[in-house]
Amino acid sequence: MGKRWIAIGLAVVLVCTATSPVFAAQAPSEKEEVVYADLKDNGQTEEVYVVNIFENQKKIEDYGIYESVRNMTSTDEIRQKGDQIQIATEDDILYYQGNLRSGEIPWDIGITCFLDGKECSAKELAGSSGHLRIRVKIRQNQDADPEYFENYALQVTAALNTENCRNITAKGATEANAGGNRQFTWTLLPKTEKTLNLTADVADFEMESISFNGVKMNLDVDLDKDALTRQFDALETAVAAIDKGAKTLDKGTENLSEGAEELDKGARELKEKTAPLKKESKELSKKLKQAEKLESASGQVKGATEVLAEGTEKLKEGISYQAFKSAMAQQGLDLDSLKSGNQQMLQLLNQLEGLIPAAYQEKFAEAKKLLQGNLGALSGMEQYLNQASKSVSQADEGADALAESYADFDKAIRSLSGQLEDVDLSQLGKLADGAETLAEGSGSLKSGSSALSEGSGSLSVGTGELNSQTSGMSEKAGEEIDSVLSGISGTGETVKSFVSEKNTNVKAVQFVIKNEAITLPEKSVPKETKAESRSLWQKFLDLFGIS
Repeated sequence: MGKRWIAIGLAVVLVCTATSPVFAAQAPSEKEEVVYADLKDNGQTEEVYVVNIFENQKKIEDYGIYESVRNMTSTDEIRQKGDQIQIATEDDILYYQGNLRSGEIPWDIGITCFLDGKECSAKELAGSSGHLRIRVKIRQNQDADPEYFENYALQVTAALNTENCRNITAKGATEANAGGNRQFTWTLLPKTEKTLNLTADVADFEMESISFNGVKMNLDVDLDKDALTRQFDALETAVAAIDKGAKTLDKGTENLSEGAEELDKGARELKEKTAPLKKESKELSKKLKQAEKLESASGQVKGATEVLAEGTEKLKEGISYQAFKSAMAQQGLDLDSLKSGNQQMLQLLNQLEGLIPAAYQEKFAEAKKLLQGNLGALSGMEQYLNQASKSVSQADEGADALAESYADFDKAIRSLSGQLEDVDLSQLGKLADGAETLAEGSGSLKSGSSALSEGSGSLSVGTGELNSQTSGMSEKAGEEIDSVLSGISGTGETVKSFVSEKNTNVKAVQFVIKNEAITLPEKSVPKETKAESRSLWQKFLDLFGIS
């Protein structure tokens, strides 16, 4: 009986001395949080718990509403009062796990399996054979704090055994071999919602858990902004040169239009003067003696047709897009290089598009639209000048034919002036017919040159507007690039605790999420007989020989 009371007294003494000392309240301790979430096979959240990590801290002050806590490093007591956690330890690193009463992870994950086109559960899929498709839908969890969805990247990893799986496809994933498995990894940037698909032909199917790891986006982007903005400088220079060329072209076509109008006026006057020749041949035969005036007028018309032919030939040589490119090259501007540079710039901006914060989406879209407009302007310039060159070529052929025909006609007039006595008045009718044809041709030339002048005027207006829009683009592009990169390059902002806003000294928060693995049922094995386990109190009584 005495031994029993002695043992009880010693036990009381040990319990009292083992009580953790009370220490004064302090600021929240520095820590890292790893948020673990176990998902069901369909992606529904089953359990959420947090592992808190502390380094080189002897007195730990932390906050969190947990259903239960567990020291994963030592036997040091975790004192829990409401949402306040206190731990005294001598360990350099301490881990403790807290099971949350409620926890909403940032991503809403849905996992659906199809075998030979028919939806099935993971239990039905285990050990099956056929064509498999696994669909993973990732959306923002509207019930969770948006801080993490908007700032954390999510890495999704799935692995298939290559012995049991063939013809594997995983669009958009990075592939790697890991032992006997083929591993597929997708990376979703912040604010990204996406549906992933994994397909394969399987036999006796099993699969490890799909893992979802979320980390705060903090990229060290080394981008030569000056190299990018130099492309915009070249673009501004090119557009200014194009605008200058378009205005020169507009002036030339305006002069051509004026010349064609004068030619048309003269041809119509000639038509009017030659029209009466058919009816007044007798009177005309008297006047033919004064043919020197007609010969002189014909010489002037012939000269005009030759000048017109020469002018249209020069215009044809100068108005083609190839000629325009050569002229620009002489000024130090390679339009092909400019076009390629713009395409590269647009491709780079497309690659950065997924990284753009919402606040800058509109400005970034305007920058892309402007680049696309520049490319469209270069392409439109090429198409327009080539079409214009074709029209001018047609006009040039007509002018050459006119000059050639009128040269013969002028020769006939000169021959006529030397042989007035033997003149055949029937030729006068042909002369009237020729004058009428000349008037019709000059009218067509006038109409075509007028349309060309109008088109070049519109082109000049368009290139002027383009020049105005691209002016200062280099500076604006630099500002936009800085804005976009600031959202992904790490700003040093305070990390927000997943557990409690009272934890204001958190270095990092990481999410480790897994669904249930798909496994074959284990074969039953005989249970081993285990030795009877004895409690700490029973062992303590045995120490003093008390049963």
